[in-house]
Amino acid sequence: MVASSETGQIAAAEYAILGGSGTGTLGSPEGDPRARVVQREKVFTTPFGDTPPLTNFQITDDAGVERSVLFVRPHEGRPEAGREARILALFWLLQRAGVRRIVAESGTASITQHFHPRDLIIPHDFIDLTRQCGGQLVPGSMISMRDPFCPDIREALWQRSRRFAADKATRVFNRAVHATVEGPRFETAAEVAALARLGGDIIGQAVTPAVYLAREIGACFATVEMVLNYAEGVRPEWDFDLLRAIVQEGAEELGGVALDALVALPPQPECSCASLRDPVERGEARAAAQL
Repeated sequence: MVASSETGQIAAAEYAILGGSGTGTLGSPEGDPRARVVQREKVFTTPFGDTPPLTNFQITDDAGVERSVLFVRPHEGRPEAGREARILALFWLLQRAGVRRIVAESGTASITQHFHPRDLIIPHDFIDLTRQCGGQLVPGSMISMRDPFCPDIREALWQRSRRFAADKATRVFNRAVHATVEGPRFETAAEVAALARLGGDIIGQAVTPAVYLAREIGACFATVEMVLNYAEGVRPEWDFDLLRAIVQEGAEELGGVALDALVALPPQPECSCASLRDPVERGEARAAAQL
């Protein structure tokens, strides 16, 4: 399907799902019987260029209340636009749509012997080795990256992932440091070893800048990742047959984990993510109020 381009407003939505490996071949969550599509595969023009295609759908939460959700695969879109422009355009639009909670999913590679293919990982921290693009959506903002992943969303992902792991006879972990690299090439064994010494556990080309752009626009963010393979040098060689089997047979279900976690989120955030959006500005405001 060819996405159409629009300059108008997208439907308001409080939630968003950023799709990766788990929705790469499945498509949007519109196949879920709980979902009702409102707007399908629309591209919007922004000051940063065109967005990736977005689908807006309604889904009923655990309390029987409908939630408006935007679904997007950030890596899609016109390649000539460039990764940075595409992601800035996306988060510019998410901010104007009113998105406040973002659930993401993606594939990852293990840079230790501890995590194995098919394991689910809910990272608690990250190391970012990519080009920085913050401060453009909200000029002058200074965000704190303390507790970068929302505890509310992480807990929902943890509970849903545990059920998935039990059904699939695999494992799930709720602590790991995700290392993001630029790409598009894979890493060398020496680079992987260096990241391991820095404290990284898993590696991929997703998670950032989404995690800090979400905080910049005032949205909560967390992600679940499925280990697809070992990074270069961790094992003597890659098992490409295993990687292909995971992607074709199991990774699609990761999108369902993300969707179920979104549905299970409490209606009102109980986290402190909003207080970390611009702690310098908030601190100055508090100081001024005391004068």
